[in-house]
Amino acid sequence: MNEKQEYGKFVYDFAAKVIDATGPRLPGSPEEAQGAAMIADELERISGKPSTVEKFTMAPRASIAAIPILGLLGIISFVLFYVSPIASLISTVFTLILAIVQVFTYSAKLDFLFKKEPSQNVYNTFEPLSGNVKRTIILSAHNDSSWCWQLSVKNPKTAIPKTVIGVVSVLAILVMSVIALCLGMYSFLYIGELATAEELSGVQIFSIVLYILPVLCLPGCYWLCQYVSWDKSKASPGAMDNLTGTGLYIALFKYFYANPEKAPADCRIIAAGMGAEEASLKGAMDFVKRHKGDPSLMGERTYLLNLDSFRDRPYFSVIMGDAWLGSKFDPDLRDVALKVMNEMGLEPKIMLNPAGGCDSTPFIRAGVKTITLCAQNPTTTEYYHTFNDTIDGLDQTVLEDAFEMVLKIVDETAKMDEARHSD
Repeated sequence: MNEKQEYGKFVYDFAAKVIDATGPRLPGSPEEAQGAAMIADELERISGKPSTVEKFTMAPRASIAAIPILGLLGIISFVLFYVSPIASLISTVFTLILAIVQVFTYSAKLDFLFKKEPSQNVYNTFEPLSGNVKRTIILSAHNDSSWCWQLSVKNPKTAIPKTVIGVVSVLAILVMSVIALCLGMYSFLYIGELATAEELSGVQIFSIVLYILPVLCLPGCYWLCQYVSWDKSKASPGAMDNLTGTGLYIALFKYFYANPEKAPADCRIIAAGMGAEEASLKGAMDFVKRHKGDPSLMGERTYLLNLDSFRDRPYFSVIMGDAWLGSKFDPDLRDVALKVMNEMGLEPKIMLNPAGGCDSTPFIRAGVKTITLCAQNPTTTEYYHTFNDTIDGLDQTVLEDAFEMVLKIVDETAKMDEARHSD
């Protein structure tokens, strides 16, 4: 077994060990804490130094897990439409505000409406042999796994269309509530009176049609209710997403401690596991807030390589931003990563994350140069964020190439930084 195979096997075996011990690790759950403790212990065994564990509180379901609540509110708005269009309008406006603030922008301004739970970040450090730290490279991945996306399990091809229909359905109820108010239809009790009229005007006919149309919105609202299951037994074990990323940064950490002379000169390496990524990047946000201004962790010459999901060989990729969150990652790191991937023959892709977010976003907003690396099919699949994300789905050769790739990117990042700051 050569060196690359040894560390690829380590990643696979570590993922299997965590899943066997914890099962799914939902944000804020005891299982997430157990997994984080296993990561902290592994880093401590490698370094001989205690890992740092930073606890924080957050609202797990005030994120993508709130989508079923949006669907329920849509159904409530549908019922209210026949009682009072004003009440329906208020309900749908609140539903859309909740969706925008919590699901689409991750602002967390309405977290106070949800139950809080504890989570934690963990990290450990490798110091250069010279004792002189000129630059810091953070290797990160998230500790938690996802709730089950039930629509993806049933049919990955229809999951996104059904979700879009659900959002459009809520918007349609809002629009119909506004129209009803404009027509003076404060209550639909008078529909029976219209039905007994000898002649109906165009407005009256339109009113009757408007009375029936909201029924078409019920399927979409129901699909939103079904989008995410809160049942822990159905949750994702998170083998690909993201024990592969976790295992990779631990493997690299182990490699540098076993071969300190091969580490980039004058470079501090930080191995960091972020909590509650699936709950709107809460761990990364806490890390940035806690350490912003600390030159040892987030200085001018700090680089973050976020590792998130390695399984699908045709899709080695550089993630260059989160479309929903309006973030764009560092172009220089992108070029470094593409250079390495092309030299390895991995046929890399450049991607803009179309939905959701990744842990690079809080860091780039704080001024830290970052990219996210992955090897994952970007389309909706039956194993992404579902109970099918098991250890059996991993390809060890992908993990071996990912280890070699990230190792080379670390080295090239240090060289780039040295060239950029040389006199």
